[in-house]
Amino acid sequence: MIAYSDARLLARKDSRLASFPAGLSVFLVLLLTLIAVFADQLASPILRTTSSLMATLAFLLFVWRRGQFPLLDASVTRERSLYVWRLVGFFAIHLALILVSRSVTVVAQLSSGTATLSGTVIGFGKLAVLAPTLLLLPVSDWKRLVRAYGPEAIAAMLVLTINVPRRFVEFIWPWYGRMLGWVVYLVARGFVSGLTYQTGTEPTILGPLQDTGLILNCSGVDGFELLSYVFAFVTLLDWNRLRRGRAFLVYLGCLLSILVCNALRIATVVVLFNRGYADLASGFHLGAGPLFFCSIFLVYMCLTYSWMTNRPRLRKA
Repeated sequence: MIAYSDARLLARKDSRLASFPAGLSVFLVLLLTLIAVFADQLASPILRTTSSLMATLAFLLFVWRRGQFPLLDASVTRERSLYVWRLVGFFAIHLALILVSRSVTVVAQLSSGTATLSGTVIGFGKLAVLAPTLLLLPVSDWKRLVRAYGPEAIAAMLVLTINVPRRFVEFIWPWYGRMLGWVVYLVARGFVSGLTYQTGTEPTILGPLQDTGLILNCSGVDGFELLSYVFAFVTLLDWNRLRRGRAFLVYLGCLLSILVCNALRIATVVVLFNRGYADLASGFHLGAGPLFFCSIFLVYMCLTYSWMTNRPRLRKA
C-alpha cells in the first residue's frame, strides 16, 4: 500500500514536469532576465547600470543558494502557444527599449548620473529593462513566487538600491558636508590647539600647520558601497541559516558605523597633518581608505555575526 502511494506521488510529479510547456522555473526566468538585461546594456550604453544586473544576479544566486528550484504549479499552466507568445513579447519589449534608448542617448547623456530631477528620471528609466520579465509568467504565478521567495526578493531589492546612498549623499552634500566638517572639527580640536572651522561650498578645517578641505569623496559613501557588496557576499554564504530580520538591522548598523568611523578617519588625518606628520597623513588618506573600512567591517561582523545567524545544531551520538 505504501509502495502504491509512493508510485502515485511520483507519477503526479512526473506529469507535472511534463505538463509544464516551457519547463520554466524561477531560476530559468531569472537567468533569462539576466541575459536580456546584459544584452540591453551592451546594445545601448545609456542603459548601463550595475543596479539592474547586480539585483537580478543576486536574486538568482539567493534562489540557487536556497537549494530549491520548484517548477510552477501545473494547475495554472496554459497551452504551449501562450508561453511562446509570452517569450515573443518579452524579447519584443527588450528590442523596443533598445531602440528607444538609443534614439534619446544624446539628450539623456547630459543628465545621466547627476543628482537632478532629470538624472533621477533617467536612473529609473534604466531600471525599465526589468519590466519585460513580468510578461513571462501569469499574475497568479508571480503571486506564488513572491510568497515562496519573499526573503530572496527583499534581498534583491536591497541590492537594487545599492547606488541610492551615493545619489542621496550627492544631493544632500551641501548640508551633510558642513555637518561632517563640524563633527571632524569637534573631534580634532581636542588633540590640536588653534583649529578653526570655516563653512562654505567646501568646508575647511584651518590648522596651524595645514588646512584640510572636505569634498564629496570624503563622505564615506565609497566605503559603504564596498562593504555593501562584501555584506551581500556574507549573507549569500549563510543564507539558509540567516536570521533575516536581524541581518537587515546589522546592515543598517553597518551604514551607521561607516559614517561614524569615516568622521574619525578624517579627524585622524587632520590631527596628523597638524602634528607634523604630513607624509604619514597623506599616505593614510590616499592608500589606507579601503583597508581602514574593511578593518572596521571585520570588527563589526565579528561582533554581530553570531547574533544574526542560527547556530548549527550539534548532532547527538
